[in-house]
Amino acid sequence: MNHARPFDAQALDAVEIDTVLGEDGYLQTHPAVRHVAPGRNGGLIVWLDRGAPDSVLSAVAPQRPPEVELHGPGAPSPLLTAHPRAEYVQLFVDGFGHPIAAPRGWWHARMWLKAA
Repeated sequence: MNHARPFDAQALDAVEIDTVLGEDGYLQTHPAVRHVAPGRNGGLIVWLDRGAPDSVLSAVAPQRPPEVELHGPGAPSPLLTAHPRAEYVQLFVDGFGHPIAAPRGWWHARMWLKAA
């Protein structure tokens, strides 16, 4: 029996995102993103192509607020922040989390993007 697939069968990483703040087009223009689906509690499940290239990041944070902030449970995929427009990334991981609300921990990413 064949089923329609929402995306091509590839080696993909699935990442849960609870919140996305900032530039709306970040996920849609990300070259590693292959599919985005609704997750639990209003969040998103994002499938990332493992073969996507890394971006070259600055060593110093720009003197302005970040353009994109992402937050989710578990461990983040480094591919999520490897956008060609990424200028600088801060990634925070709370591995302990909360025994009930976040047994796998939490992550939070703040990203500064290069001018379009």
